[in-house]
Formats: sequence, C-alpha cells, structure tokens
Amino acid sequence: MKCLIVIFGLTLLWKDALSESCVTPLGERSNCISFYDCPQLLSAFEQKPLQNNVIHFLKQSQCGFAGFTPKVCCGPLPQTTASQTTPKPRPSPLPDLGQGIDPSTEADSYPEPRSSCGIDNGDRIFGGQITDLDEFPWMALLGYRTKAGRLTYQCGGVLINHRYVLTAAHCVIGAIETAVGKLETVRLGEYNLQTDVDCLGNDCADPLQEILVEAAYPNPGFSDKKINREDDIALVRLARRARYSGFVQPICLPDSNQRISAGTSVYVAGWGKTLNGKSSQVKLKLGLPIYDKQDCVAMFRNLNALLTDKQICAGGTFAEDACKGDSGGPLMRQIQGGAWESVAVVSFGNGCGRDGWPGVYTSVSSYIDWIKNTMRNTNT
Repeated sequence: MKCLIVIFGLTLLWKDALSESCVTPLGERSNCISFYDCPQLLSAFEQKPLQNNVIHFLKQSQCGFAGFTPKVCCGPLPQTTASQTTPKPRPSPLPDLGQGIDPSTEADSYPEPRSSCGIDNGDRIFGGQITDLDEFPWMALLGYRTKAGRLTYQCGGVLINHRYVLTAAHCVIGAIETAVGKLETVRLGEYNLQTDVDCLGNDCADPLQEILVEAAYPNPGFSDKKINREDDIALVRLARRARYSGFVQPICLPDSNQRISAGTSVYVAGWGKTLNGKSSQVKLKLGLPIYDKQDCVAMFRNLNALLTDKQICAGGTFAEDACKGDSGGPLMRQIQGGAWESVAVVSFGNGCGRDGWPGVYTSVSSYIDWIKNTMRNTNT
C-alpha cells in the first residue's frame, strides 16, 4: 500500500533563503516560510482531534508555495484558538448504514456524462495542501471490518456515478482481506475524520454518507503475486445510491485515447500517512508532475517490476508522494472547461517519498472499456 507524504513533515528543502515578509491572520508582521519550518503551526496541525477552527486558521496562514512545497506566514495561534475545547470526536458505532439494497436504474450502468461530472465548487489555491470542505467532492474512503469487529479505513477511491466507486484491485482482493479485513462500507462527503460536524469558519459540510458495499469487482488480470501490480484497478458497487450535494459529486473519466506527457501537473488527495508517520485527520492534497515513463520503467526494472503500457508514473521528489492509506485514490487533473478527471489510480512504489523514485499508478484511460462493460454487466 501507499501513503500520502504531504506538506506536514520534517523536510528542510525550502529554508529562510526563500522567505519573504507577510502578515499573519492576527495582523502581525512575519516571514512567509515553508510550513515545515514553522513549529507553532506544525504542532497545531498535530493536535488530536484536530479542531475545525485550527484548520481554518492554518488555511488563513497560507501565503503561497515554492514549487509544490507550501508556505505559511509563520506565527502563533490566537490564545482562544489554541486553548478552545476540542470538538467531540465522532461517536461509535458509525452512522446508520440503512437497510436493504436500492433497485438498479439504467443510469447506474454508465459513468456520469461530461456535462455533470468533475465539478469542484469555488476558487482554489493549489499547493496549499489542506483542502476546502467541498474540494474534491468525489473522494471516497473504503471501510473494512476487522477481526475485532471495528471499522477501519485503509484505502481511497473516487465516485464515478451514484452507484460505483473506482479504486485499486489490491484494495478489494488479496492480502488486504487477511491483513485488514473484509471491505464493508464506503464513506462519502468526509473531511475531518474525528469531528461530528466538519466546518471551516462559518461554512459547515453536510452529514457524511456511509454506504454498505454490495459487491466489488477487481480487474481479472490482477494478482498479488505480480510484483508490477499489473491491472491494479477495481470497481465497488454501492448497496444504495449516493446522494449528490455540494460535498458529494462524481469525477469524470478520461477518454480511452488519453496520453499525458512528462511534466504535466496532476494532483493526489486523501487521508494517508504524513512524513512523520501519522495519519492525517483532514483531507489533504498534493501536486505532482508526471514522470518520464522510459526512465520510470528502467528504474523499476531494477526491482524486477516490469511496468506495462497501462501504468504511468508521477512524483519523484523527496517527501512528495502518495503512500499508505491512499491506495486506490485518484491521480487527478483539471481539464479544459474546468472539470476534473481521474487520470490514474494510486497503486505502488519503492517506499514512500524517496528522492528520485516516482510512484506507479494504474492508467484509467487504458481501462475505460473494462469499466463501462463491468458497470453494464453488474447493474442488474
């Protein structure tokens, strides 16, 4: 599995030489520096549970980025924010999952059309890393029932219509079933994993949707025994149809003839582990460049992983990668017209965030026919 290496780690790549004057949200003069070099805000981010008002303050502190490395106007949190009573953690058991299975509809047999998918509301400052409440509203969390009887979320995915989620095959079959447990639910509309109501300032999200899994369909070519994780893609069918809202929307799928050149900017998102080994409580994002495929193939050949034409590579910069907890999540890009499409699925890599080693992703465009055929054949 892979894990998301995000801004909140310990790297010192961008030091004071790149700092500039700024004003903090409290009106104080300070320096715009790498978040890694601001201990006040870094320690605030590591609070558990992470307060919604702290998240809001951190977003207000963002002052740009150097490359894909985010910067903040470094300064202390206001005393009222730092000392405020933490929000009540989300109670257990989980929200009501509902009963029964929704009947199939003809629309469930197809991905959403371009006219109604990939809609991300509002203006964004990419590179900021902490997402907004309604940013990437197609993001899904896959929940597994452990032997101890609790639900744990170990993979990601994206909603592609009311009934189907696209993810990685290794998230639904193979070692994960014995190491973690059986796939049972999909969570949509999530932002902060540990709060009942997710808010940023005066803006609060709708209640999350926790939906039982009816069935999972890994690509038949996938096998845990293949070192190269060939055909690492799967569909998950929901027992009930997801309700679209400002916080739950489907992402677009690319054309089957899509080709992306090296250097193209793409994004990953999720709740995976950060550089210091801790899982993020809030949804995060990371910008990455597409990596030269020939160079990537040569590198992984040294690990006896022979990459295929249906895999792409991205990243390759120290501490900027997708990692454990984000397997099955999307590699995304914004296309002409503003809509977002799922370019690839997070698959594997050589560790997490190792300098010079890109991550390997399953190309979605190579499986469009399989995705559509599977949706039609299973929607009965």
